[in-house]
Amino acid sequence: MNQAPPSTTPPSTTPPSTTPPVPVARRAGLREAHVRDTRRALLDTARRIFTRDGFQATRTEEIVEESGLTRGALYHHFRDKEDLFRAVFEEVLGEVAPLLWRRSADPTASAWTLFRANSEVYLEAASTNEAYRQIVLVDGPAVLGWQYLSDRHNGPTHTIAEYLRGAVEEGVLEPQPIDPLAHLLAALGAGSAMYVAHAEDREEARREITECYERFLSGLGITDAPTAPVAETVASTGQQTTAF
Repeated sequence: MNQAPPSTTPPSTTPPSTTPPVPVARRAGLREAHVRDTRRALLDTARRIFTRDGFQATRTEEIVEESGLTRGALYHHFRDKEDLFRAVFEEVLGEVAPLLWRRSADPTASAWTLFRANSEVYLEAASTNEAYRQIVLVDGPAVLGWQYLSDRHNGPTHTIAEYLRGAVEEGVLEPQPIDPLAHLLAALGAGSAMYVAHAEDREEARREITECYERFLSGLGITDAPTAPVAETVASTGQQTTAF
């Protein structure tokens, strides 16, 4: 019987690896961090492009390319372009919340004063923040629908309705249908912000639109409107009104 010749391959001289395996918990943490970083990169890139070009002109290919990620990564985190836009919209709108004037800053403030002060906050945000103006005011209603914006528990329309109900209870505002009035005031506020944002002289435009707005509000049956300008009232409490 023939026997196989002995192997002439020299034995390996490479020492076995002494690197300890990465613990399971650490590997999971690294994966979670990667997922967060990927989502963050997509949101930041999408926000920049949506703000610059608008929703309709933005292509998902641009977002993928500028973020340095893959199409698969995008669709792993978001169903489609609209789903990505909704996430960006929520972030941009949510950035205004910390700037709003709250009753905790002045427990004696009336609901009407809160409404007027926060109208100024939203106007400031729309006038000075391009992302808020394009994503929330211009593209938001067109992409997500007015009903989506109106039904938000923390959206401007819902918040305005709460202020108005409080003003009626306080006897500052005459009883009247609240929901349609809230929608009207929300639309009026958005239109005012857009007028100021696109004016050549924003300071003069804001003065003019504020004068028109005051005339409109005076016809709602206000019996005890604050006499001091809202900006001064807010400033006296130390509330921040300069958006972003």
